[in-house]
This record gives sequence, structure tokens and C-alpha cells, in this order.
Amino acid sequence: IAMKTKIYNLIQSALTVLAIVAAVAFTSCGKDPIPEPDPSEPEDVQVNKWTYQILSYYYLWNEEVKSIKPAYENDYQSFLTNILSAIKTNTLDGKTYNGSRSFYSYITSSPVTRAGKVTFAPTYGMSIRAYAFNIQSQTGKTLRYFARIQYVTPNSPAAKAGLKRGDWIGRIDGKQILAGNFSDINKLLPTNSSSVKVLKCSFTANATGDGVIFKEDSESNAVTLTRETVEENPIHTHKVLTTSGGAKVGYLLFNQFKRGYDETDLANSDEYEQQLRTVFSEFKSAGVDELVLDLRYNPGGYVSTAQLLSSLIAPSSKLGSKWLECRPNASRKSTWYNLLEASEVSDCNLSLDRLYVIASASSASCSELMINNLRALDVEVIHIGSTTEGKVVGMEVIDHLFNSTDKAIFGNYQYTLHPVSFRSYDAKGTSDYGNGLKPNHFYDEYMDETSLRWIEWGELGSASEPMLAIALAKIDGVATTQVASLAKPIDVGAVECDNSLLHSGLRGTIVAPTDNNYTE
Repeated sequence: IAMKTKIYNLIQSALTVLAIVAAVAFTSCGKDPIPEPDPSEPEDVQVNKWTYQILSYYYLWNEEVKSIKPAYENDYQSFLTNILSAIKTNTLDGKTYNGSRSFYSYITSSPVTRAGKVTFAPTYGMSIRAYAFNIQSQTGKTLRYFARIQYVTPNSPAAKAGLKRGDWIGRIDGKQILAGNFSDINKLLPTNSSSVKVLKCSFTANATGDGVIFKEDSESNAVTLTRETVEENPIHTHKVLTTSGGAKVGYLLFNQFKRGYDETDLANSDEYEQQLRTVFSEFKSAGVDELVLDLRYNPGGYVSTAQLLSSLIAPSSKLGSKWLECRPNASRKSTWYNLLEASEVSDCNLSLDRLYVIASASSASCSELMINNLRALDVEVIHIGSTTEGKVVGMEVIDHLFNSTDKAIFGNYQYTLHPVSFRSYDAKGTSDYGNGLKPNHFYDEYMDETSLRWIEWGELGSASEPMLAIALAKIDGVATTQVASLAKPIDVGAVECDNSLLHSGLRGTIVAPTDNNYTE
């Protein structure tokens, strides 16, 4: 730990010098020098000037940033959004949903006062997915919105209330969710509420198997959830399965590329990365022949965690080789990451030439990077699921740069900016999944309007769960059966639900100053 801290301090010192040089360079060119934060100014103005400095140097499209005349008086969230919205060349920073732009770059703040020990964030302990359906009644059709539980965190309020994967939530705080109050679904996120009342409902196949029947629980069965501090371990499920053909298969449901418990102490907090090593040591001891890596709900996270996970999987002959290039704007140099050396993972590297990955539209960033960059190392990656997000860019964690004396503290808050600062390339120099990675074997658990297979999701990690069942069948060389189409498609209305409202936690491919890398 002492060595890590020493290296971390050296890197920080070097980066701070770089930042000072950059700031001087900005001031010396152009008509309007980029201003320093002034402690006598309002807090938002100080934060916004600091943000503008960082974007002007680190943002992947920084040259256009410097051409914008900023309005520093806005609140810091609006300031960042306005700057990013004014840029025309940053089409890779985010996606557009129903005409509304959502950016990957973001800024966070936290109170300066912090407890001495790590505490987990308050949560309800459930991951949810938004839906819209036209519900037929005697008075006609009504477009209603629903949430479906993708998974539940053990020992969480949702688990204690008996909620489970596949459950539907039809009412929130006693109200139907309609087009006018769709944002009420955000109450299911603990960051937006401290308690919430939910009422379950169900969709079941009708007697003829060509449609569904909607049923809602009575109000007396509604459940009130109160958020609690619970560990949400990204290593959700892992086990060894034996196929009918006798193959031993390791299965890992990994929901976030998260290093450890404490995201504010990246130099020392790597508990989840250590747990990944333990899981793969168990897989290796069990003699697994194949691996199914389930990333269907994984929105991304830290490069170092993806680097480790790739090193645990890759053929031993590829260890130590180039794996990822982070290519920044023209004023900076690329950073390369290698797979770890054989000596670093000798007890937990599976040395696989083939990998089965379950991925969906919710799989983004580091999840996509895993698939793309292992393929570039000639690993056969078989993707089961649906087309992924298509995020080929990444961010750096920037807090005290350009403000090294007070650690980016303005008022009573410390700020951290995550600007898109590089594009990801594999060892062969390709980065062509901006429209998402298409699956080798398509299966969309979210919604199939032409069949009823979305009704039964199955337990994650169970051999009968639909997408894992496909992987196991492929391992045994068994053909999967085709699903019969409905005579009439399910009526889901004219609205595509934007699930970006429900994203929380780590987002994106994130590079931290403590990462083991080199520049060339």
C-alpha cells in the first residue's frame, strides 16, 4: 500500500505540473485567456471556471470548447450541459433518446466532511427496467408505464420485502404511471427518494398463447421500501455448472467494473478486484473448460478492472501484450494498457481461447471494450443477447487538477469532473463499434413484440435461464429451438422507454491516475 501511495503521489505531482503548464499555455494564446477561479466569486462561478479550464485541455473536442463564450453564472450542472450542447463535433459524447440528448461526460459533488470509515450508499437494492404498454379495458386503451426488476441485491430492502427478479411494479406511491408522470419511475432510485411505496402487477399468457393478460395486485398488498446502506457487490453471482455433455462451465454475473468499496480512495481500495482473483482461482481449481461472462446489466467502470478481468481470461501466451490504447485529443499523447504479466495472475488465469459473453443494450463502455479488445487478441468471443450501447469513448477522473491546493473544494463541497477525454482502440488499432456490438446469437429479454418469451425471465445463474441456456447449448453443440411468432404483435404503444433515467453508479470507461499504464 505504501508503494502504491508513493506512485500515486508521483503521478499526481506530474499531472499537476502538466496541468499548470497547460493552464499557462491557454492563457498565452487566443483573444480571451481562460480565467482562474477567484475565491471572492460565487461558488458556482468558481466551479464553472474550473470546469471550463479542464474541458479546454482534457475534453476530446477541446478546440471547440475554447471557441465558446461561457456563461459562468449558471449552476454547475447546467453550465456543463450548456457547454457540451453548444459543441457540434462531440457526437460520440452520449446518445439521443426521443429527441433529447444525454451526455456521457458528467460532474459530481460531495460534502467535504467525510466519515473515517467506508460506508455503502443508501439503496433499495434493486435494478429496474422501464416499460410502456397499451392496457385494454372496457373504456378503451390507456398507455401505462411499468418497471420490471432485473435483479435484487441480497440483504437489501427489496430482498427483505420479498421482491425478486422478474417482478413488475405497476403503481408507485399509489399512482398509475402514465405519459404525464413517467418521471415518477425515478422514485425507485434511492438518489431521488428515501422511501417509496410499490404495488406489483403481472403479465401472463392467455389461454390460447397468442396474447397476455394484465393483472394488478390489490392496494392492501402494496410494499413500502425504505432505503438502507447495503453493499452492492458487482460480483453478483458466480458458480460452476456442468452441461449435459459433461463440460464444466464457469458462470459470472458481473454488474459493474468497480475496483473496491471506496471510490474516493482509488490508490488503496481494490477489494472487488481481489475478489475477482479469488473467483477465478476457484474456477481454475474446479477445472472449468468454458466461461460464460454475463455483462447484460453492466454499464462500465474502471479500465484497471477490465484490464484485470481480461488478464484472468486471456490465453497465457497473450499476457503482457498490448490490449488497449486510449487516444486523446491532438494536444496530448496516447496511453497504452497491457494485459497483466503471467507472474501477476499465475494462480487465476484460465488461459481461454474462447469466451461466451451475455450482453444487451444495457451493456456499455468497459463491457464492450472487453468483447472488442479480446477479439483483437484472437480470442473467440461469442456474444449472446442484443446489440450493445456503442460507447467507444472514455473518461478520466479529474478532481484537483488546476486547483491543487484545495483539492477542487469550492464552499463546502469537493467536485469531480468526468469529461470524455479519449477514444478506445484495440491492439490492432480499430474502434468500430460506435453503433454497438451485434450479437452472434440474438435474444432480447427486455421485449419481443412478436413472441411471449419475455414473460419468463428465469433465475440468474440457473441453467434454465434463457440466455445462459443458449450459451450452455452452444457449448454442447446443441441447436437452439426457434420461438413461435404471435399472430398479432404485442401492443406496446408508440413510446420507446429511455432507460438512461435509471442509470446510477459508475458510468463509462474510466481511467484513474493510479492505473498502471505507460504513454508513448
